[in-house]
Amino acid sequence: MDSRGTLRALIALFIAVFMGGIAVVALFQLITNYQARIDEAKKPEDTVMVIVAARDLYPGVTIEEEDLVAVEIPPRFLPGGVFLSPEHVVGQRPRERVLANEFIRASRLANPESGEGLNAIIPRDMRAISVEIADGAALSGFLDPGNYVDILVTIAGLSDDSGRTIQEPETHTLLQSIFVLAVNDRAQGTAADRASSQGRNTVTLLVTAPQAEQIAHAERTGELRLALRNETDSAIVASSGANMDEVLNIIKKAEAPRTRTRAKPKPAPEPEAAPEPVAPGVLIIQGNTVREEKVLPDPK
Repeated sequence: MDSRGTLRALIALFIAVFMGGIAVVALFQLITNYQARIDEAKKPEDTVMVIVAARDLYPGVTIEEEDLVAVEIPPRFLPGGVFLSPEHVVGQRPRERVLANEFIRASRLANPESGEGLNAIIPRDMRAISVEIADGAALSGFLDPGNYVDILVTIAGLSDDSGRTIQEPETHTLLQSIFVLAVNDRAQGTAADRASSQGRNTVTLLVTAPQAEQIAHAERTGELRLALRNETDSAIVASSGANMDEVLNIIKKAEAPRTRTRAKPKPAPEPEAAPEPVAPGVLIIQGNTVREEKVLPDPK
């Protein structure tokens, strides 16, 4: 019986040691895998350089090297159709506006195979229309491609056969926040180009098809002028237009004399009554007694 008990004890001890060894190996493997994950997480992730816009880019304006900046992103976040080198972007023209810090995608640039004209940069469903505007109405040379303008139209008055005016000239804001594609034959502005521009200017605008119809009709029936606006201001302002009567009313109000209320003068102070004359008197001292006697004037 003792030999059997000893054998059973040895078998139990062997099994315990074996299971303990398995547990130690499993625990070591678990710790090793966990440590490997920690080390992997500590390693800097591989990144790739991608080109983004350093500032807002406008349709038709040639992209320069200073318009671009390279940023690093993980490869798993890399979208398709982007550029990894600025050499592939410099000299091209956007088809549409690209905001600062946006990826430069090939689909947003004009296709060189489609030509160097404006047709290569006009977005889908948009139109380019050119209008001829006098130098002063074209902001005297300060208008550049990439600007935003409002279009004003002045419609001439109408008279009947007797010369009586039946409709006064009126000026209305036709369209607001319209993008300027080109000025004369330039799609990007320089100081030399502005200086050489004299007389009448041809301004090419990016509009929708209905807007192109409105501009063509307004150019036929009236005179167009441009009002430059801030590129970040896209608010549409309601306006009822202006005519000569309204302008004259404003002038009359400005020239109307102002009525002034004068302060009433203060009443003059009443003169003070002269004091009654005091009759002369004489002090009479008798011992410790002092009295005053009035001296009456001698009647004559």
